[in-house]
Formats: sequence, structure tokens, C-alpha cells
Amino acid sequence: MGARLRVFLSYEQDKTLLNLRTADVPQKVKDRAEVIRLNAHGWYVEKIAAHFNWTPQTVREILHKWRKLDLEGLWDNPGRGGKTKYSEEDIVFLEECLKEEPRTYNSRQLAQKLERDRSIKLSPDRLRRVLKKGVIWKRVRKSHKGKQDPKVQEIKQADLDMLELSAASGEIDLKYLDESGFCAWSEPGYTYYFRGEQKRLEQSKRRGRRLSIIGFFQPIISFVYGLVIGGVDRKSYIQMMEQEAESAQKIGRIRVIVQDNGPIHRCLQVQQLWSKWEQMGLYIFFLPKYCSEMNPIELEWQHLKKDELAGRMFDDELDLAYAVIDGVQARGERGNYRTQRIKFNSNLSG
Repeated sequence: MGARLRVFLSYEQDKTLLNLRTADVPQKVKDRAEVIRLNAHGWYVEKIAAHFNWTPQTVREILHKWRKLDLEGLWDNPGRGGKTKYSEEDIVFLEECLKEEPRTYNSRQLAQKLERDRSIKLSPDRLRRVLKKGVIWKRVRKSHKGKQDPKVQEIKQADLDMLELSAASGEIDLKYLDESGFCAWSEPGYTYYFRGEQKRLEQSKRRGRRLSIIGFFQPIISFVYGLVIGGVDRKSYIQMMEQEAESAQKIGRIRVIVQDNGPIHRCLQVQQLWSKWEQMGLYIFFLPKYCSEMNPIELEWQHLKKDELAGRMFDDELDLAYAVIDGVQARGERGNYRTQRIKFNSNLSG
């Protein structure tokens, strides 16, 4: 096997790439900058690819382009073609509307706005082709970004980077914890279907109860999880944390759990166990508030719902649970990590 592909950064280069996270640049540029930083901090190509749900070849191309072009390699080359009949300022105007205005737009509404406010007449179809270079038709997501504290986030991110570097070198075990939920009635999404026809999904007789999942994610290594009917309570959380603490004690290596500030994570009963867990080698790293994007397990939930369960209806909670179990297993096989399902002492067995 040849030498591992690795880039090295100066302090100034690393700082520049880190600052791109909050810069007004395309998301592709931010992702590529993060690829460079993770590789420089010791992450292998395969681990980075699993983290972003990309192919290893994509990661290698980004690293080779950085070596050849430095910062310039993070941006796409400009396309070729004839000059447009509209100005760049017109498209910037629409992009600003999409960014700033607290509403959604389709292509017809954007064409009307462009004609009304800028006296530029483009058909919705033409406008879609123009916007395709910078924006795409996609679902809207809720956000708490306006509630984030940038200073706290910067400090916590620096600490998390150090933990990830220690984990990459094998000094500690680093796992990401979070909870999510599923319903028997999945929200309909987009699908390929015959032109002129619309696919319909028949709902089950009842919506059923919520199925919740709690998981510990260690990229390209493991995903340990459990399922419960209803919400995840402190007993289920404590049971899983106790098992992690016992495992850390048995292995003899420090284990750090990255998690948010959920109520069950900070309740009095849990706080009374912190010192015990630390003596066993288990430590907790709390993320700053409203910064879920810092937890890579969020991407696992997103892909599990979008790729494995989207557009499906389930007859009952048991069918839903089997689908989630199969989905987690499929994610593990594609991400090259092992999966383990924990059975809780009460509630629904995972």
C-alpha cells in the first residue's frame, strides 16, 4: 500500500480555512476547507469520506487540488458560454431575497419579483436554468443560527478540534451522542414518476406513537443505539452512559462523549453520576447551545430519514422499528462501521 495522502498546514493557513466556516462563500467551499483541515489534523481519507458521506476519490481530488492550487483550488472553475442578457446585479438581487426574506419562493414568484422590482423579464423556465448555477430547488429547514453565541462557539470548536486530533492519533475514544425520532406517517417528498401522473401514498389507519432513537456515533468505527416508544428518558440515557463508562474502564483509555445540553443530559440524577463516570474514564463534552451542526451524528439522522425512510408509511410501531434497524444497518455497511443495538431494561427493547 502506498503512503497515506496527507497535507500539512501552517498556522495561518489553518486559521484561514477555519474562518471560511462563517464567511459568505458557497457551502461547497466550506466543505472542501473542512476536508483540508481534517486531513491536516490526522484524519484519513476514508474517515473524511464517511464523515461527509462522499466517496474517497472525491476527498482525494480535493486534497490533490489543494496541493496544486492552494486556496484557489477550493472554488469551482468558471463556466463557459455566451454573455447573458441580464446583469449579474439582477441575479445577486434575487439571491439576496432568498437569503434575507423570511419566506419561500418558487421560480414563477421569483420571475414576477424580478420583473416588478428590476424591470427584467425572464420566463420561470429560463430563470430556473440561470439560478441552477448557484441555487437549487430544495426543502426549507428550520434554524437556530441567530441564537448562537459566536464567541462561545469559536472556543468550543477549538476545543473540539483538539479532541478530534487526539482521537485521530488514538489517544482517546471520541463519540457523538444525540437523540432523534420517527413517526409511522413519513412526510411525502419528491420522487421520480410518470409524466402527467402523481404518485400517492396511502396513510395507515392510525399515526401511532413516536419511536425515538438514542445513539453513540464513532465515525468509521461504530454506531451504538437503542430504540424506545415515546421520548428517550433519563433512565435509558443513564443505562447507555453506564455501559460506555464500563467499556472505557475495561479498555483503560479515556472516552469523551460529545453531546448537546438536552434536559436529560443535565438533570440532577445525571449530574450526581458525573464524578463516578470520570473516575471510570468517561468524560462529557457539552456543545454550545443551538450548534447542532457541530455534531456529526446529526448527519446520520438526516440521511437515515432522507435515504432509508423517506416517503414510506408503516402499519404500526413494530414495522417502523424494523425499518429503522434495517436503515441503521445499511448506513453502517456503507460507512464501513459496525452497528450495535442496545436493549433497555424497560420500555421498547431496541
